[in-house]
Amino acid sequence: MSTFPDGLFQYGGQPVGALWASPWSTARFVDGEDGNDNNSGLKPTEAKATIQAAVTASTRGDVIYVRPEQYTGGTGFSRYTEEVTVTAGASAGSATHFENADISIIGCVRSANPEYGVRWKHLTDTTGYCLINDAPALHLENIGFFAEGALGALLYRNNAATTTRRGSDGSTIYNCVIKGAPVQISDGGDGFCVQNTRFHCAFGGTVAALNYTCSANPGRRLLVRNCEWQDGNGTTSSGPCITILPPMTEILIRDCYFGQEPTGAVYIQTAGANYGLVANCFFNHDDLDTDASISLGTGVKAVGCFDQAGIATTA
Repeated sequence: MSTFPDGLFQYGGQPVGALWASPWSTARFVDGEDGNDNNSGLKPTEAKATIQAAVTASTRGDVIYVRPEQYTGGTGFSRYTEEVTVTAGASAGSATHFENADISIIGCVRSANPEYGVRWKHLTDTTGYCLINDAPALHLENIGFFAEGALGALLYRNNAATTTRRGSDGSTIYNCVIKGAPVQISDGGDGFCVQNTRFHCAFGGTVAALNYTCSANPGRRLLVRNCEWQDGNGTTSSGPCITILPPMTEILIRDCYFGQEPTGAVYIQTAGANYGLVANCFFNHDDLDTDASISLGTGVKAVGCFDQAGIATTA
């Protein structure tokens, strides 16, 4: 057992109590109020000021801890307003060895509610994202992404031809909030997971969705579990909560809550030859049996799903 000079206990280079602690990990710290990007970022008293600076300094397996900014009554926490890119960081001489794989970005939230912790906003409306990721196995935890007006909240890029981008492979979103713009997964990948995360449409009804597209590069083993799609002050979403384009196999969407029916009348839309399961979900809808609110492709089945009238048996 050792400690940082400021008394932070750690084991194997990572603070005690952190999920998935590893003796090979380097812990880095971000403090948007008291940090400085010229600092090392290796302890809280030497924190970086921006998430991008910490990401740029990180390499395989590093864990980045982000401190919430000041909370002000009536307006909430201040936000990290920046657009961050996690590059693949391929090793010299190998386009398939990713030096920036397995990075974690974790908000330090005292409560269990990520909306009252680290808030992260995009920088540029209509074209920007809070984060663009090209590296496999990026883990995001305890962060509220506020992306009203943005092209999207998060963009995970993959490419089949050169394999220089594998941003959706093994990447995870856990206990986060996505507000006002979609999570986009581009061109397939393997093992993308979203768990315990809330999606809020903006007050104007802008969709906060999960959009997964595949083309030359197929997708497989998508897991969406214990997630919620909520309305924006009673305003319904302008598009489907989940959209999946083929070729995609081994889809599992389970134990989720879906709010008011989107204006396009579709909660989940999978096209073509997708294969998987929608299970144990609740849809805040009068009767799913009477329309196509769950539009599933070939091989995707819905079982044990409830609406306001009972069990949706025909999806």
